[in-house]
Amino acid sequence: LEIRIQRSSCKWMRQPVVIGMSETISAIKKRRASIARYGDGEFDIIFGRTEGYQTDNVKLSCRLKEILKKNDLSDRFLVALPDCFGELDHFTPPAQTHWKLRLDKERIKWVRLLNTKAPYYQAQITRFYFDWADKSQCQNWYNGLKRIWQDENILLVEGDKSRVGVGNDLFDNAKSVRRLLCPAKNAFDHYDAILRAIKDHAQKDDLIFMALGPTATVLAYDLFREGYWAVDAGHIDMEYEWMRMGATEKIILPGKYVNEVAGGDQVSDVDDELYHSQIVGKVGL
Repeated sequence: LEIRIQRSSCKWMRQPVVIGMSETISAIKKRRASIARYGDGEFDIIFGRTEGYQTDNVKLSCRLKEILKKNDLSDRFLVALPDCFGELDHFTPPAQTHWKLRLDKERIKWVRLLNTKAPYYQAQITRFYFDWADKSQCQNWYNGLKRIWQDENILLVEGDKSRVGVGNDLFDNAKSVRRLLCPAKNAFDHYDAILRAIKDHAQKDDLIFMALGPTATVLAYDLFREGYWAVDAGHIDMEYEWMRMGATEKIILPGKYVNEVAGGDQVSDVDDELYHSQIVGKVGL
């Protein structure tokens, strides 16, 4: 009965419009727009559950709920959702099953939280490979993403074992990369200190590039309000690695924290001089 009610809600509740992958990537670059991305993990926290990177946190739940409705605030602040509210055939069968189960259970709860009077952008820009049925666009999406940081100075805010771009050429076209390392789990417990450290290290024209779970979603908004360009871009490195190897299942990446794979939180140290030279600060470690 509950699932029938959820499905019938499609007919009488206005569903969100989610702008496409290429348009979202282009908007970030052309407008130097900040983006806050929501996936099922962020909704889990809103509803008081634990997510892979973060235990339940009432303040984080409230902030995520507040920012979710800011999608009509400015053309330089994008709020992003997965494109999972309509047809699902653009996804692989396992991804279709995942989203169908989530929305069959919780569609009404999710849609009630949204501002459906304005469109949302595409949250899965950084998940450009694994879940897509048609892989022919993946390289184009990746190329578009890479143009975002072409000749930019990047302040990379990441979990201390994420090591985004280490061992690959993800950032080889950036002008510079500096890294601020934060806790891989429960980073929101150190939120004020992280925000302070970002402002201490960032120049106003930097691209603040964040891979820090739901904490990055909130940071994107708070940094935008203070005039920074902040992109919430978790999982981009994993997706790039999997695309490069043509992976058909999610696998462990040596030396990198992979929260979606069993044993992916057991991370070996990395002996990489360039990586260590890029670290400008650590917070909460």
